[in-house]
Amino acid sequence: MPPLLSEGQIVRNHRIVRRIGSGGMGEVYEAVHQTLQRRVAIKVLHPDWCKNPDLVKRFFNEALATNLIHHPAMVAIHDHGKFPDGMPFLIMEFLEGESLRRYAGQLEPLQVARLAWQIATGLSAAHHKKIVHRDMKPDNLMIVRDDSLPGGQRVKILDFGLAKLAAEHQRDGAEIVRTRDGVALGTPEYMAPEQWLGAARVDGKADVYSLGVVLYETLAGAPPFVATDSDKLRNQHLYAEPASLLEKCRDTPPEFAALIAQMLAKTAAERPSMADVARRLEAMLHARDSSKPEEMELPLPSLPGPPQRPGPIEEKQPAAPAQQPSQLLKWVVLAGAVSFFLGSVFLLVLLLLLRH
Repeated sequence: MPPLLSEGQIVRNHRIVRRIGSGGMGEVYEAVHQTLQRRVAIKVLHPDWCKNPDLVKRFFNEALATNLIHHPAMVAIHDHGKFPDGMPFLIMEFLEGESLRRYAGQLEPLQVARLAWQIATGLSAAHHKKIVHRDMKPDNLMIVRDDSLPGGQRVKILDFGLAKLAAEHQRDGAEIVRTRDGVALGTPEYMAPEQWLGAARVDGKADVYSLGVVLYETLAGAPPFVATDSDKLRNQHLYAEPASLLEKCRDTPPEFAALIAQMLAKTAAERPSMADVARRLEAMLHARDSSKPEEMELPLPSLPGPPQRPGPIEEKQPAAPAQQPSQLLKWVVLAGAVSFFLGSVFLLVLLLLLRH
């Protein structure tokens, strides 16, 4: 399929460099500001989907949502607009990193907990603004290098295209999109039970469930429920209990496994809020590491980070080997002096004998 934008094309003073992503609904391009030389990503909606006014509204709501939340975990969206043919675009922060899916089953439990804390604080900020993501999954979580953090890594939450914004955000410019009762929105493997029954009335507790699925998968290497048939997958999310996480990943701290189990509760009322999730993760990390959560190092595969913190200093006993080189040198010098002395005496005696 030919690209929707061409190399060298100018979009709001940004020159298109290359296409970096393509999907069923649109494409993403790398671009550079002509005078500031700032790299950005430009996201465009495919013309076929532009005929659906609700999709266009959701596309622009993504820009508003991330700016309303105003949190480090959000992707900065600098501008938006439409081309002359009506195709909408977003000019966004350019990210270089890896999707969380890349690390499924590869991280230590405390590494996952540190990532989870960042995600939970970001989503808690969204819920505080009455914005529900509704499509939380590993592909929408990117791990990027950030040298401003002592750990060197930051989580970015992507794609608020399915987000639910409260009606009060109309005064901020939000386009309210009505979701019909009984219509499920989201990615099936990560949808909360109530989301399967209809996305119109879900709240932040649906994001809590989805994040629980993400964390379970990141630790265990596979999601709690897997089925090729949509009806079977739906029934598992609605009625089945997941296998114990402690059986799948035995190194998981019991309090972390218990939190994820509560996040996966079938009824929204039984789940903690996202703010509670963030607080409990912070308390757990403080109990296991004296550093603040945002200051903890997170060494990840393929992401270079700062050197490891030195371990605790242990009292050392005086070691004799450290003295050995100097002692050996003394003996060598003494032996040499004795040999030289004895040799001199021998030569003197020999000369005296020859004279007589």
